[in-house]
Formats: sequence, C-alpha cells, structure tokens
Amino acid sequence: MHFISDEQHNSIQSAAVDRSIVRGATHRFYRYPARFSPQFARTVIEEFTSPGDLVYDPFLGGGTTAVEALRSGRRCVGSDINELALFVSKVKCTVLSKSDVQFLERWLPGFSRGLKLSKSGTNDEEWRTKGYFRHIETDETWRNRNLIQSALSMVEELPSEPLKGFVRCVVLRSAQLSLDGRRSVMTLGQLREKIVENFLEMLSDMRSLLAEVSELTEYYGPDIIKSDASSMSNAAKTSLKSPPKLILTSPPYPGVHVLYHRWQVKGRRETAAPYWIANKLDGDGERYYTLGNRHEKGLKSYFENIEAVFRSLATTADPSTMIVQMVAFSDPDWQLDRYLEAMKNAGFKESVSQLGDLSEQDSEDHRIWRDVPNRKWHAQRQSKRSSSKEVILFHSLA
Repeated sequence: MHFISDEQHNSIQSAAVDRSIVRGATHRFYRYPARFSPQFARTVIEEFTSPGDLVYDPFLGGGTTAVEALRSGRRCVGSDINELALFVSKVKCTVLSKSDVQFLERWLPGFSRGLKLSKSGTNDEEWRTKGYFRHIETDETWRNRNLIQSALSMVEELPSEPLKGFVRCVVLRSAQLSLDGRRSVMTLGQLREKIVENFLEMLSDMRSLLAEVSELTEYYGPDIIKSDASSMSNAAKTSLKSPPKLILTSPPYPGVHVLYHRWQVKGRRETAAPYWIANKLDGDGERYYTLGNRHEKGLKSYFENIEAVFRSLATTADPSTMIVQMVAFSDPDWQLDRYLEAMKNAGFKESVSQLGDLSEQDSEDHRIWRDVPNRKWHAQRQSKRSSSKEVILFHSLA
C-alpha cells in the first residue's frame, strides 16, 4: 500500500475543509451542482504534478479542475457526458483576448438597452415543442423567459463563437439566479440589473484570468471532450496521448440525488431551460447523468458502471499516475466498502496517510472527510458520515 506524505495529507486536508467564498479566475461563471472548491483542486494539482504535466478529469462537471490546471501551467483533458457541463467548462477555459474584452465592454451598453420583452427568437417553437420551456412560461415566469430570449437574440449578432459563448454564459448565470431554487422569481427590473451586473463581473474575472496566464512561461488550453462511461477509454486516449500524472475528479455520488440536468422552478418544478440558453441539447433523465437509479436495490447499476469507468481509466494510467477523488455516499456504512471494492476490481489500490489532524477526519480509517452543509442534494438520512460529508480517496494502479 502506498502512503500519502504527512505534508501532502495536511495540505490537502486544509484545502478540502476551507470554506472560503469561491472567487478568482472564472469559477463564478456558473454554479454547477456538487462541485469541489478551486482551493482543493489547486492544492491537489500542485502536490502531485509539476508545470507541463498532464491532468485528467473524467467527470469534468463545471470545469474546476480544468480552470485550475490552466492557471497553474498544467496540460489538461476533461470529459463529461453532459452538454451543459461541457458548455460551461469551455467558456470558463476560453481565455478571451484583450481586444475581445474591450469589444464586449463597448457592446454592453447597447445590449443592456436591448433587453426588452418585444424581441422574440425565430426558433422558439422548436425549443418549446421539445419541452425546454416547461415551467418557464407560467403567469409568473413568462416575462423572464421573454427577456432571456431577447438577450439570446442579440447574442447571435456577435462576431465570434467565443464571444457568443461568453454572453450566453452571462445570461445562463443570471437566469439561474432568477429561477433556480427561488420561492419567487426575480422581477424584470431585477433580472435586467443582474444580467448587467454579471456581465461586468465576468468581464473583470476574465481580465484577471488573462493577466494570470500572461505571466506563465507556458499555458495550455484544456482539451474538453464529450464522453460517456462506455467510450471513455478510447476518447481519453485520443486526447491524452500520454498517461496523465494526475486524475482528479468527483464522480456522481452513489444513492445521492443531484440534478445535473435541470433547474427547479418554484419548488420541484423541473425545467431544462439551461440547455436552451446554452444552445445545447439535453441528453436524458437523471439516471443518464448519475450512472444509475438511486432507488435500485444495492445500487447494482451504479457500482457496475463506476467499476467500468475506472477499469477504462486504468488503461490510460501508468504506475506514476495518482487518482484523487471527492465522493459522498447516501449510506457510507456499506457504500464506501462497495466503492473501494469497485476500485480494486478496476485495477487500483488505495493510498492512505497514517497521520494528520484527526479532528477533521474519521479516526477509524484515517481518511479526510469534509462537511458540506446547506447542499440541496443532501439525503434526508443524517449520520456520522452521511451524504452531508464527502471523503477524499487516493488511488494508484495496483
């Protein structure tokens, strides 16, 4: 069994339990579910890689790994099955030029004035027929939908795809704050103000990212690909070209309900509107994104799929590759052991630390655990290690 050094353990532990507000680079562009913090990603990358090394995240989600790899001068490949995740990650990792930022600054006043209900898109009916407007055309929400549409209509006037993606992400972020998980949606005035506020804030964040990468000796734009579990190995190998030094990821959590593909409007009324705003197509229901049905007895499909994923990943790794995961469980009393069994069957052995501050970890297994309060996806069951806690797992090839 390989051991993590005391210094590495304590450094990663401090980053994992850090509850600082997320800021820096482009991390605030969109609030993706169940993401780990930039501080954690950056620390793991710095502890296990050097500039120019390759980092791979097979469950890329909102792109935290890719952004931190970019900021720290590492090469990165990220993959995900979710078109929304891929859109957000690509926007976050596309470093706009100084002239692009200046163009958007000049474009913003006209964009702000054009945010009116009178504009409508030419392909509304197609999106409506496919169900993407479900629950956002009610008496309370239709005005917001129409304002969002007026913004998207103006996006098409922009001269390049990176600029279009950036402004779509501005609208996406603003619409999420207006609609998702709110008891009452924003007024039109509030939504207009939020769009302009987010536009300016995201431009400022983009300028900061541009300044950071400009100071690097060399920086690498992440390679972001769409891949599901069954084809991950082939897709990854095509992009990786060499074994990654680090696989850093947070896979779907067994038995834990996470809405990766929907917003919830006025309670539990789900909408696929974020895909419309991103101009992407939704794939399927919850099981499509979470590797299995959380109600299935023994979570048989989930553990079969997670084993298949890591068996595939084993073919992309070499003995020097470190695999670091952040995972939570709806019932860790049996699911943690089952998860570790799947990793073993896939060809990996666990690396652990013998020491560390036991106040922030489980004293029985010496793993790092972190509390994650106020998450929407908490299971109702609360125990010493319920889904309100995440664990950091370290593995390498057996």
